[in-house]
Amino acid sequence: MTEARSILLTRLSFTGGGKPIASIDFGAGLNLLYGGSNAGKSFVLKAVDYVTGSSEEFPGIKESQGYENVFLSFRLLPEGRSITIRRSIRGGGIDWYDGVESESRIDGVVVEHLHQTHGKGRKGAGSLSERLLLHLGISGAKIASNKSGTPESFTFRNFMPYVLVNEGRMLGDDSPIKQNSRSKEGTDKNSFRFLLSGHDDASIVRTRTPTEARAAKSGKIELLESMLADAESKVERLTSSQEFSEDDEDKLQALGQSIGDQQTKLDRLREQRRTTMNDIEAVRAEASELETALVRYSDLEAIFQSDIRRLQAIEEGGFLLRRFDDQPCPLCGAEPGDQHAPHAAEDLERQHQAAVTEIEKISRDVRELRELIVSLTARLDGLRAREQRFLKAVRDTEGDIVKVAPQESSLRHDYLALMSRAESWRLREIAIDQRDVLQIQLAKVRKARATVKRDDEVPMGIASNIGHELSMIVASILQKWEYPGIEAVRWDPAADDIEVNGWPRKRNGKGVKAIFQSALKVAILMYCREKELPHPGFIFLDSPLVTYRKPIMNERHGELSDDERVIRETSLDRKFYEHLASLSNMGQFIIVENADPPPGIEKLGRVEVFAGENGVGRQGLFPPVGAN
Repeated sequence: MTEARSILLTRLSFTGGGKPIASIDFGAGLNLLYGGSNAGKSFVLKAVDYVTGSSEEFPGIKESQGYENVFLSFRLLPEGRSITIRRSIRGGGIDWYDGVESESRIDGVVVEHLHQTHGKGRKGAGSLSERLLLHLGISGAKIASNKSGTPESFTFRNFMPYVLVNEGRMLGDDSPIKQNSRSKEGTDKNSFRFLLSGHDDASIVRTRTPTEARAAKSGKIELLESMLADAESKVERLTSSQEFSEDDEDKLQALGQSIGDQQTKLDRLREQRRTTMNDIEAVRAEASELETALVRYSDLEAIFQSDIRRLQAIEEGGFLLRRFDDQPCPLCGAEPGDQHAPHAAEDLERQHQAAVTEIEKISRDVRELRELIVSLTARLDGLRAREQRFLKAVRDTEGDIVKVAPQESSLRHDYLALMSRAESWRLREIAIDQRDVLQIQLAKVRKARATVKRDDEVPMGIASNIGHELSMIVASILQKWEYPGIEAVRWDPAADDIEVNGWPRKRNGKGVKAIFQSALKVAILMYCREKELPHPGFIFLDSPLVTYRKPIMNERHGELSDDERVIRETSLDRKFYEHLASLSNMGQFIIVENADPPPGIEKLGRVEVFAGENGVGRQGLFPPVGAN
């Protein structure tokens, strides 16, 4: 078997400004702290609980006043690395000093600040819980907190019922696996199951809790009642609707057919009007083009006429020049032979002939142009007449539309009125059907029980075979302690506790309950070591041997019961210490007791005596007031 990963506590100390260091050291294997009352013995366990992440306030005592910090030093096995952690008595996070053996050596060492609460800060090691669990080989474990599988993180605090057994837990009637007064039963049972099996509940699919099932039923009833009220209100609003009969259905179909016929007729007339309007637009476009052409041709004719008049003037001028060519000058009287002639006679003749020729050509063009204008004018008149015929056709079509449209509108009005009545009747029938269905559904839901199927529930607690194996180890331990009359030990899954000889642990006297509680916690450590399952490896037991108390303690714990008197007459106390000392290879045991141990116990382990306020030697955990 490989050496188990564990935590070996080495020192608990307290510091404060102007106060001497208060400390107690622990060794491997068996540790015994005993002595007078009110000396701080039980406070040691409470301080360890606090500094390892308890959510409770610092459990200060009178002697701790003025102290400000709590330190816990330990070694992480099997590596043997020394760690010291610090927490202020005012609460908050936890400082982690790696490689530091005690509070006196933290100066200059890099400190790492960890959260007190599991799951805070940097994932994986942001809290003390995650850091310690990681060392033990546990990371991200989830446990089901109820039968529905609601997951919770397994934290280092889940180990506390099994490693820090205070006097109240030791002598009380609560189940030994109870985490604390506020913990859920599912958390208690499944933390214990994870501890003894190594299997968490991360893969479980969550189902509804009974409370959620009842809430879901109430919500469903409330929803159905609201829907039913709406349906009944709708039925009431539609109650006045006139019945829609088969005759009304026939009438509705006939009206629909008539509307269709009228609509078809209207569509045909509107299409006819649209076609005629398109023809009118085409005629008007062509007429516009003809009008433009006629204007241009008229302008061209005017140009031709102007050219003819200009050429006629040229022709007449040439004639006059030739006519007076052999006559004296009418201005100066010079004879023809003495006159200066700017133009030769033949030039004037050619000019005259050219003008005459051009006039004839242009006159011919004018005649042709006038013929074209007459033709185009006739074409334009034809288009105007055609336009008037189209306009008359449009007026006639619109007259037909005016006649047909009111008939179609009247039919449509009757159709819509009848259709509205049909729709109201149809909605009334639907509302009645919906109301009836909702009434049936509501009755079924009210009758149904808001339960969760057993098949869907998550198993709680340890398996019977694990309970049996654990019981056998408890029986073996009690036999080694020479507890008188051991016959049978059984794990009771209903009570989450052991029965010895058929008698529940909590129905014994305080001293016997303490012995059985101690045997169970030691058995859990042995079981985990045998199965190679994670366990912190240390156990605090406060007052496990209270049955050996002195008469002075009867005022606190009462007179010895009959079963306690039987044990007191045995050497169980010596066997108890001897057995725990023999288990030093499995873990560390720190016992807190009031009664003196049997002689020679100091040979079995580390023994620290608190003599009390008036005793000789060390009086208590804290130095006496005024000590340096």
